[in-house]
Amino acid sequence: MANEIFIDWITISQLHTESEPFPIFTGGINVDYDPLGNARFERVRPANFKGSFETSLRIKSDGRHISLSGNVGRFSRKDNLFNSSWGQTLSKCNRVLLARGLPAFNAGKIRNAIGQGDIPSARVSRIDLTANFETGSESQARALIRWLASRSVSRMKKGRAGDESVWWVNSRHMLKAYIKHIEMLKHGCNEDDPAYIFCKEKGVVRVEIELKRRLLSDLNMVEINDISDEKLIQVFHEQTDIFNAVDRSDEPDILDAIPTKSRVHAAAWMAGQDLRQLLSNGTFYRHARVLRDYGIDITEPRNVETFPVKVRIIEMKPLSMPDWYSLEDDVPHLKVVGE
Repeated sequence: MANEIFIDWITISQLHTESEPFPIFTGGINVDYDPLGNARFERVRPANFKGSFETSLRIKSDGRHISLSGNVGRFSRKDNLFNSSWGQTLSKCNRVLLARGLPAFNAGKIRNAIGQGDIPSARVSRIDLTANFETGSESQARALIRWLASRSVSRMKKGRAGDESVWWVNSRHMLKAYIKHIEMLKHGCNEDDPAYIFCKEKGVVRVEIELKRRLLSDLNMVEINDISDEKLIQVFHEQTDIFNAVDRSDEPDILDAIPTKSRVHAAAWMAGQDLRQLLSNGTFYRHARVLRDYGIDITEPRNVETFPVKVRIIEMKPLSMPDWYSLEDDVPHLKVVGE
């Protein structure tokens, strides 16, 4: 994976059926009881393992089943301005496990012997993909966030924090964009830190997409052999298509290009009318789907600031990792909370 797109979080687990029981690591056990006081269900809590630079990962082992969750590429590193590819992330997961005497995640295997089942593969239930974009300055980064906040994503709920961040979320995934150097300050970064200065001067906007269990299953990207850097890059671009949705409502001939049945509604929206008050829900959303193909989003109020921002969106540039930046870590030096 090119270092422009990387992994910022992974939740991965595996049931090991072919080895002797290995060390048990938990943060405790939750027990549910029935009305008579009998234990009905026990749930093992993961242990929180700390690394350097106040980083941590959650690891759970009951002797057979292992799970790991966290920003693995960030673990024991100063920051996560840039992070690791799929292959690098999986490799680091295994370094972390091996450092605690646990077996590595693997792809399992299929056995042909009669009466014997498959050895399960490691399975992923969450992956966060991330990329940095250069806008040129902090003011342009804020303008971009404002423009994005005027956009809707089908079947996703939108949220916003001023002109610093905006997000869309549903049960399958979450898409978020925010100004990176502001986020770094909120997490304790110093203003004289080279990474902070780098992000502020370039107006870096961070784009993140959280791929949840349902979407990973639909994409056939649950077992680790079915995941690759190439597939993750393709998914990132498909799920962040909103950044390619350039508003065309300022173009003088746009109405002529719109189908006749939707043209009058586009014109009304461009004049500032709220079409939700004029149309039934079914009619409103039917025309909304048509007009999105022409860069017009009638689910949002007419945005008079759209045109000045549009050029900046077109000029957004993927940010490559500079030569002075390092992905090195000190993973072998692990510590479990309480040790």
